[in-house]
Amino acid sequence: MKRILRNRGWQRPAAGLALLGTVVLSACSTAPQGESIQKSLEQTTAARQTVASVALAQVGDAYGAHMAGPSQFDDSGLAYYAYRQNGRALPRSLADQLDTGRPIPLSQAEPGDLVFFRVDSSDGRGRLTVGLIIDQNVAVVAIPGSKAQGGGVRRVALNGQYWSQRLVGVSRVLPDAPDASRGNS
Repeated sequence: MKRILRNRGWQRPAAGLALLGTVVLSACSTAPQGESIQKSLEQTTAARQTVASVALAQVGDAYGAHMAGPSQFDDSGLAYYAYRQNGRALPRSLADQLDTGRPIPLSQAEPGDLVFFRVDSSDGRGRLTVGLIIDQNVAVVAIPGSKAQGGGVRRVALNGQYWSQRLVGVSRVLPDAPDASRGNS
């Protein structure tokens, strides 16, 4: 993941980064939970299904700086919580999560993979954030701010203009799901 960040000119995040502004939050699109999500979850491993389902179940919960559940989350806390509920190890800090797993293209992403974004911040430098892939075009992300400002745990459309322009990379932590097209199970 460090390679992805260096190639795009990004630095690792520093502690105490500024919160997202209301303008940024208004640009976030919420993706519907539809048949696509259900199909993606049905076609993956039990571990991936559980991690993605735990993240999806937190949609609507509040954002809380330095929180990792059960009802308030920051971005890395949400990923940590979803993995922990499945008995899987994942570092708690965003900086350590960047170094976990192996980088993969978004086109190969599966439920439960980590997705990293560079989002706007009030200091103009931007900040990194992490979410969890739910299906090919949907991730769950904990967004700073109150619910009234659009913050909290939200589904976002990866193919929407805001999030697609801020994509930094995807990291595979869980084992690959079997390829259904080859008849593996």
